[in-house]
Amino acid sequence: MSISVEGQIDIAGPVGKLLHRRTLKNATVMQSFGIDPVSGDIFVLQIMEGGIQLSGESSAIAWAQRSEQGDLCVTRLSPSGSITGYMYLRGFGHGVNVGVENRAGAIHLWTETASIPNSKNEGFGSKVTSFAFRSGTVLDYGSSLHTLPYSPDPAARFITPTIDRSTNELVLRFSLNGGPHYERYDLAKAAAGVWEPIQRITPALPAGVFQGYASHNGVLYTLQGQALSAVALPGDTYITAFEWATGAMLDRQHITAGPGLEHREAEGMTVSVRNGVPHLHFGFATEDPGPRTCTIMSLSAAPEVDGVKVLTDWQPITLAAGVTVDQNAPKGRLISIAGTTTLQLSGGIKGSFDGDAVIGTLPDALTPSMVCRANVPRNSSGGYCVARVEAGNDRQLRLFGGRTTNVITWAQLDSFNAVWR
Repeated sequence: MSISVEGQIDIAGPVGKLLHRRTLKNATVMQSFGIDPVSGDIFVLQIMEGGIQLSGESSAIAWAQRSEQGDLCVTRLSPSGSITGYMYLRGFGHGVNVGVENRAGAIHLWTETASIPNSKNEGFGSKVTSFAFRSGTVLDYGSSLHTLPYSPDPAARFITPTIDRSTNELVLRFSLNGGPHYERYDLAKAAAGVWEPIQRITPALPAGVFQGYASHNGVLYTLQGQALSAVALPGDTYITAFEWATGAMLDRQHITAGPGLEHREAEGMTVSVRNGVPHLHFGFATEDPGPRTCTIMSLSAAPEVDGVKVLTDWQPITLAAGVTVDQNAPKGRLISIAGTTTLQLSGGIKGSFDGDAVIGTLPDALTPSMVCRANVPRNSSGGYCVARVEAGNDRQLRLFGGRTTNVITWAQLDSFNAVWR
């Protein structure tokens, strides 16, 4: 751990999860995501997939052309991962970063826009704008439905936004004079079209494929990394923290979270505050081959209490058909003990298990990327009094050991403690 600024989130800390392998409106790689500070809904940006024909188009358009034009898809997900809405943005860019603003219940998104193709014919934004999220609609660059686009310099390129909720500021990243710069603005003034730079820094970020950034409490966080098709496990995903006051590097950590994910390409970063606790989230585009899905990991700023850090508090486990509660309803949580993320279960189940069986479904926040398992007590029969329970990366909780000659009628989960990855 390297904490030198008050409010800095420990990027070497134990990792939890927000979403696990969730499908999006389009099948392409997610590029970034933001979180509504009120509802917890997640908004994900991705380049539009090929084969879609929108209004005003004479035919379906291939993915390569969508990428060159900077056409994006926005998917809205509930906190539990269900798709609840979408938008299409034409001529906006690559979707490298997004800011989510809640204005009295109305969602406004900040994104890059005015897309210009780079040397690889990939569209990237040359300005930033904001607009109201209107599900099911198509928004074109130049429309009166988005705010007047802004650029910090006519020569600036690759411009992207994020929101710092600790200061109510809009932060822009852009390339100028051969290097990346970060600049802070008052969010309310920017929304009103008044752009007054507060500070600009040019931190020295080590080499790597840039994949997103976030800002909170005087610290700028950046995400870098490639997919497993380009580099083998443990991968080359890194999070780096810089101090806004000086531009100096505070910490840099190699991120090995989610080792069981397919594709595992670092994509997107943001900060949310839940019950007063800041969480630094970073994403992985997953599945190989696609369709790609969305996985979002979390680093919590929650304090340790007696050596234990609660990453995800107790959440109920949905029981499978034919499985009932024995005394206390099953639930689970993620905690860190000595820096190791651990899945704990509690409660009991009853049923008639004469074979290996699914006994429940885990919420995303508890689902591991690799199977974790532990032995638990069961009804004593024929000399057997222990069964095995496994939490899978498919969200399923399974019970092993039941046979037609030795049926499991109950199992207690309170002794389940397993390393979670």
